[in-house]
Amino acid sequence: MMIDRELAATGVSRREFVSIAAFSAVWLTAGAACTRQDGATTTTALVHFSPAQAAQVEAIASRIIPTDDTPGAREAGVLYFIDAWLASFEKEHAPRFAEGLTSLGEAVAKKHGSAATFASLTAGQQDAMLRDIEKTPFFGAIRFATIAGFLALPKYGGNRDYIGWKLIGQEVAMEHTAPFGWYDRPENQMALLGRVL
Repeated sequence: MMIDRELAATGVSRREFVSIAAFSAVWLTAGAACTRQDGATTTTALVHFSPAQAAQVEAIASRIIPTDDTPGAREAGVLYFIDAWLASFEKEHAPRFAEGLTSLGEAVAKKHGSAATFASLTAGQQDAMLRDIEKTPFFGAIRFATIAGFLALPKYGGNRDYIGWKLIGQEVAMEHTAPFGWYDRPENQMALLGRVL
């Protein structure tokens, strides 16, 4: 939703954005998140969010990287990455998330009634609410965490079954290496740098 609208003007597809803009940042973040595995299967137990908070976070992430003809944030288990992230490496962001979720909840109740939650709104209503907060530090943090969780190693809670990697064509490997000559191609220089060298 937010990504698609911004990229429509640049001509960059969602797939290209996810692969180019976020991939390097994921490696920096994912390595420090807590490992949550039982053998080879990533757990789905929440350690930071309450069930009510988790429903709101998953709904927000699902509008940032929605499910369409390809899996989105929900299928990739981004919620569990964000939950583990806030319980370990990024504890300092926990108050921002708590305040942001509370503020969003109040805005939803004011606009849609006291029984409404962000997760209970239609996709169009959710998009409208997110447009109202897309310049806030909370939205910036949850957007980054969603993209990171979509592309991190699955053992950190997100990217279930390598959904994110499959979407961008990344092989299941420990280190990403672009094909020889990739950075020399004018369209990739333009996407990365905004100009051709």
